[in-house]
Amino acid sequence: MVKLQQELAQLLEKEIHSIDFFAKGQLGDIYKVHTANESYILKTSKASSALGIEAKMLKDMNIYDIPAPKVYTFSETYLLMECIKEQKQAKCTQEIAAAKVLADLHTLTNESRMYGYYYDTTIGPFNQCNEQTQYSWGLFLGQMRIMPMAKICYDKGRISKQMLERLEGLCRDLYKRIDMSLITPSFLHGDLWSGNILFNTNGATLIDPAIYYGDKEMELAFILLFDTFGETFFNAYTEVHSLSEDFYKSKVPLYQIYPLLVHVALYGGSYTRQLEQTLKRLKI
Repeated sequence: MVKLQQELAQLLEKEIHSIDFFAKGQLGDIYKVHTANESYILKTSKASSALGIEAKMLKDMNIYDIPAPKVYTFSETYLLMECIKEQKQAKCTQEIAAAKVLADLHTLTNESRMYGYYYDTTIGPFNQCNEQTQYSWGLFLGQMRIMPMAKICYDKGRISKQMLERLEGLCRDLYKRIDMSLITPSFLHGDLWSGNILFNTNGATLIDPAIYYGDKEMELAFILLFDTFGETFFNAYTEVHSLSEDFYKSKVPLYQIYPLLVHVALYGGSYTRQLEQTLKRLKI
């Protein structure tokens, strides 16, 4: 840590007063770095490309003027970024601020009108393949999201062979369950639960992204899965983007499968049971 402190001080051209443990992350420990007048967040991990990908995702969000922490430097083992100072806000104020940021985010699209992204991204400790050759949202959702994560869950012994086969059957028939003609690619945060959005008097800031282009209602189903926001959020959001007619009946359970699989892979237990309940709701 002494060597890293010296390296960071040189990069910042500031004396570092302390590096204090802040939290345990999916990839490694997270610290707060303090200088005389500033604080920074330092994420650490074993040597890999993961933190470099996170840095790239954050920079892309900044390019699009989406509120996200500024990246100062990164390597294979650490990422130094802006520390967002949180301030207590009323729940309704938070939900309106979140709706504004997400409505702006989801307004962004790409010229190719393809799903995915131009490089692979990550969600937690897992890779997200973003092969951007799909004009079909159903194919992308099945081949690049649900099945790769389902196979990770199966290999970990978290789901049975029978459940894997049920998911394969679902992915083959996604086009029968969703009206693909009404969907256009929107820029998604990709991992939006309450811990990944921070609030202060400036509004909402998104952290820990898992970005790609997909159906914007994928993000909304994720929000409902973990009860991140409620009625105030949806009222403000739908002033900009209306919900599709099949959102609650069809899309919500379908779109919750992928984040549920991520949590099954991480934790198993109750998430496996919740996944089974979702499949039964869809009569799979």
